[in-house]
Amino acid sequence: MRQLLVIITVLLVQLGPIGAPALRAQAPGQTQVIPPPPAEPPFPLAFDATMKTQDAKAGQETSVFAFALTNTSAAPVVIKAVNSSCGCTVASLPSKPWNLAPGEHGEVKVNVDLRNKWGMLTKSITLDTSAGYKPLIIRVNIPEPPAAAQAPSGVDMNRQRNMLVAMNDRQAVFKGDCARCHVEPARGKMGKELYTAACAICHEGPHRAGMVPDLHTLKHPTNYEYWKFWTTSGKPNSLMPAFAKNLGGPLSAEQIESLADYLTKTIPSRPAAFLGTRNLPVAQNPGAVPPLPPAPQSPPLPPQGKN
Repeated sequence: MRQLLVIITVLLVQLGPIGAPALRAQAPGQTQVIPPPPAEPPFPLAFDATMKTQDAKAGQETSVFAFALTNTSAAPVVIKAVNSSCGCTVASLPSKPWNLAPGEHGEVKVNVDLRNKWGMLTKSITLDTSAGYKPLIIRVNIPEPPAAAQAPSGVDMNRQRNMLVAMNDRQAVFKGDCARCHVEPARGKMGKELYTAACAICHEGPHRAGMVPDLHTLKHPTNYEYWKFWTTSGKPNSLMPAFAKNLGGPLSAEQIESLADYLTKTIPSRPAAFLGTRNLPVAQNPGAVPPLPPAPQSPPLPPQGKN
């Protein structure tokens, strides 16, 4: 009996250091501290401002902006290109590409054509750098001509004219001066950067046309084949052009596939609870062309009462 007690005592002594941490780990009232995720590094270029506003004078045809910047990082930064939101806004760099050493200062100049415009004009430029993209906003308050007090603003008139041209030829956005905004910024880009350059200009613009849908609020199912088909072919009798090169657009098949992949991952389809028994044909046949969602049906009229 005494030997048995000795053996039990020895076992308890040996297990004590092993079991104690487990008991301490399960002690009530203690919470596990999870370290926060590492913060993203700050953008290496510091600007005197990221948005600037000017008040134009009556009859002024051009407005000039200058954004001062400094490379605040310990590594060189390369500004590869600068893209503008429309053809009337032109940004210039000292050189292309522009290499900024640590601590180096510089300036980006922007010229805005004010002719035939009045009201508050808002434009943007985007710097394409080795550290990512950096948008800058410019705003010009243009006084109205005396005879135009009751007339549509020059900005609205230009927009209406461009929409009429696009309705007559939906590929017009890839031609002439329009190509500066709808073709040049998309060259060589893929995925998210391609969406920002080629799609967001219309679908997420501050003056999005009523017939241009907000892709984030679509009410019908979408998938990879859906995005690929409509990006490739566009939609006849609308403002949506065909982006495929073989149909007169600026994008290669590889670019369109990267765009469809990005949209599939970024914009979720309508929840299955709202689908009922309706499925896109591509769910059964990946090679099928996804159709447009059916037009909403008008509610039935209430029964007429007897006289």
